[in-house]
Amino acid sequence: METKRQMVVLMPYGEEPATSQKALAPRLDTLRGKTVGIINNTWNCMNVATDELRHLLVSEFGAAEVIEKQTPATLPLGAADMDDLAKRADAVICGIGN
Repeated sequence: METKRQMVVLMPYGEEPATSQKALAPRLDTLRGKTVGIINNTWNCMNVATDELRHLLVSEFGAAEVIEKQTPATLPLGAADMDDLAKRADAVICGIGN
């Protein structure tokens, strides 16, 4: 007995977003004297990358402070930590170590 198979064709173009997009934040002219947040998702080697980023942001780019927030690799950052970064950080780096 012959079985029927279905085929799904995926179109390689983007669709209109279901919701309106927010405007991007303006770029900073400099990181000197700014507070930079790093979201560390604890993925492979992200701890090493975070340590190096912290060092470079302060020593090479003059950041005044680096705030690190950690979250498990499979979970988004919690609302309280997001709110804290929104209040305190001038810029945020979302990292995925690998």
